[in-house]
This record gives sequence, structure tokens and C-alpha cells, in this order.
Amino acid sequence: MASRLIGISYTPSSGSPVYSLQFNNFGDNAFPRSYVNSVQFDLSANGANIMGGPAFSQKFQWVISSIVDSADALTFDQLYRDWDGDRASGLSAAVGVVDQTFGPEVNTSAVFVTAPVYTYMGPILTMVSFGLREV
Repeated sequence: MASRLIGISYTPSSGSPVYSLQFNNFGDNAFPRSYVNSVQFDLSANGANIMGGPAFSQKFQWVISSIVDSADALTFDQLYRDWDGDRASGLSAAVGVVDQTFGPEVNTSAVFVTAPVYTYMGPILTMVSFGLREV
């Protein structure tokens, strides 16, 4: 049984602070990781199979929605703002991702493709929702 844990880390260009957060509450039984479907399949005029797409393995994507302590949500928001500031400055900004939710551990880099959304869940809890794509 997988531990259902995703770790996200980022070190901004300033070198400090080093962010490291873990998510293990995903709200349902669906795994937050899936493949980006970048393969195309078609048939030619004479019926031959035509398969296209990039010359590399399918990349992963993560759609994460997790309830965390509000203090961790604020830390995550700062991580996102530091990442976005580096990206906006033209730097190759990517977060580290360790995914232990399904099968062998995935240890890779990703970028935000959906900015975080925060939902009030009570005085000490916040739901954090965001999307990542492997680079």
C-alpha cells in the first residue's frame, strides 16, 4: 500500500528560505497524479496507423487539493509567490516533487500550471488546491 504522500520543495533564487511541504490528505480515493496525454493517434487515407507526439515518455501532472494547517497554507502561498517571482524574472523555476501515492516513488521537477486556490475550512484549517506539470 502506498503511503499517499506528496512532497513539494523549492529554493528561490535568493537562496532562502528553503521550502519543503508534505501533502497526504487528498479528499477522496483518487490519486492526484496522472499522465499528460500528448500522444496523437489517427488513420491515414489508406488506413495506415499514424501515431504522433513528442519523442519522450509521457509526462506526469498533479491535481492536488488538500486540507492543511492554515500556517502551512501561508507557507505554501509564499513558496508559490517566490516561484512565480523567479519565473516572471525569466529564471527556469521548477519545484521538486516526490510522489509516493502509487507504484514506485516518483522524484522529479514540475511547474505550476494552475495557481493555488485557498478555501477556508475553519479557524486552523485551509484547503489548498493547485496543479503541477512535470518538466
